Amino acid sequence: MEAKKLTIHVNIDNLLLPMTVTDTEQEAVIRKAASNVNQQLITVRERYKSVPNDRYYDIMVMLNSEIKALTAENKNDQSPVYGILDSLEKEIDELIKK
Repeated sequence: MEAKKLTIHVNIDNLLLPMTVTDTEQEAVIRKAASNVNQQLITVRERYKSVPNDRYYDIMVMLNSEIKALTAENKNDQSPVYGILDSLEKEIDELIKK
């Protein structure tokens, strides 16, 4: 059975955006994300009062969000740990065989 879809509206920088959600958890994440974006816009507007046009603020927020996402992704990358564990397992296996 297909999950029930609901359309919600979130307000980002006085622009209402329709979003489709399937559950209250997803809705909460989207609303929190919208709130975070609005707060970031406020922050960059206060910090950088003279930019050529308002689009710069949008770009700064997008760039900052992507930097945070990539940084978090890299922190969660466990492959180096697994590589070390694989090497240690091989060394231990060789020692046991001797």
